[in-house]
Amino acid sequence: MNALSSEQVGNYLATHFISAFQKVGTFRIDAGQKQGGNVASYFVTGQGQVLHVLAGPVDAATFLREARWAVETWKLSALEKHDEPARKAFFAKAHADRLLHEHGEKLEHLPNRGRLSKEVQVHLLLADSPLPRIEQIYGCVFEDILGEKITTRPVVR
Repeated sequence: MNALSSEQVGNYLATHFISAFQKVGTFRIDAGQKQGGNVASYFVTGQGQVLHVLAGPVDAATFLREARWAVETWKLSALEKHDEPARKAFFAKAHADRLLHEHGEKLEHLPNRGRLSKEVQVHLLLADSPLPRIEQIYGCVFEDILGEKITTRPVVR
């Protein structure tokens, strides 16, 4: 499930994104191997607005599909020359459409979030609050969706 080791994923990211990372959880390194922790991948505009999130590790094909969805959905919203409120409504609908068409879930009929898949929880979050700034949602993604704790403790070796 190491999508970032894929050359195809790396080339796509280098073309369409500026990549960065921030450690917000803790893990240990034992014999050169990472033990514990989790990962969330954010597709963000240059202004810090989150287009999409992958909560947890995924394979290269999934990562590439989701990165392409973020890029193409952003391009489509730009083609339609949306102002900020209209662009947010566009992304809310895009996430709600994925909830319905890919997961068979309607926003108004969703049960307790804790019982939903990570993908459904992400689409629900971004349909409810489209294009949030990353600092507004990273805590929710990491703690509520991934079930991890945010910490400033250093990596243990």
